Amino acid sequence: MGTILFPSFKSLLCSFFWFLYGNRNFPYFQSRMIIIDTGNSLPTLAGLKFLLQQHASIQFTYSTISDEYLSTVTYAFPDHHVSHRVWDRNLAIYPSVASEKILQKKAELLQCAAAFRADAHQLMKHMATTFGIDLQTLDGLHELKYKKSQKQRGATNAEWNYYLHGAECQFTNSATGQIVEIIIITKPEFGFLDSYFFYQYMATTPQFKPLAAYFDNDHLQIAKAIDLLAWEGVLTRVKELSIDRNVIAL
Repeated sequence: MGTILFPSFKSLLCSFFWFLYGNRNFPYFQSRMIIIDTGNSLPTLAGLKFLLQQHASIQFTYSTISDEYLSTVTYAFPDHHVSHRVWDRNLAIYPSVASEKILQKKAELLQCAAAFRADAHQLMKHMATTFGIDLQTLDGLHELKYKKSQKQRGATNAEWNYYLHGAECQFTNSATGQIVEIIIITKPEFGFLDSYFFYQYMATTPQFKPLAAYFDNDHLQIAKAIDLLAWEGVLTRVKELSIDRNVIAL
């Protein structure tokens, strides 16, 4: 099962940067989390169940991990989110929405993800046409971001405003308030799901507002939904992608 220990400097450093830049799907701040040393082997299911009886959440790093192990742990704890970060080989298990509640809405979630993808591509194509951007390479985007925009913001037309930030672009409809925030570094595909962006889309698109309410307007529940539906084969995880946000409706 491994031994319980205090966080190493490396773990604390990773946690600190995750808290600053990526904590949306990984709530260190929401409950006490026990950090375990797995040694050369992964914790058994029995070991994990024992720890979850004592602690609200578990976190551990690993050397290697298989899809079979991740799938087994995911389905063994239906009232938890098994959140996997590939970039620092980190796995966390914490309380979340029940898997059964997610599966009851799998058709609606797929429909929403497909609509998000379609809207994302339409908006990027319109931006490309308006500003002369090559969507295969994103050539022209740097000039738009730093030379043609006001603090990386602007408008593609009277209806849509954009905000280029980091690896993403947020589009906001000035009339309806709809938000379509997308990952752009995955060009020429723009439909990959970030749980918070997907929640924003759901909550600001009239057709899908009831779906957001069903999940208590909680993007952490949406994060689990994305992962679970990838395991179910409803959504597709593209492992060749170099980022963790690699699930899409295909």
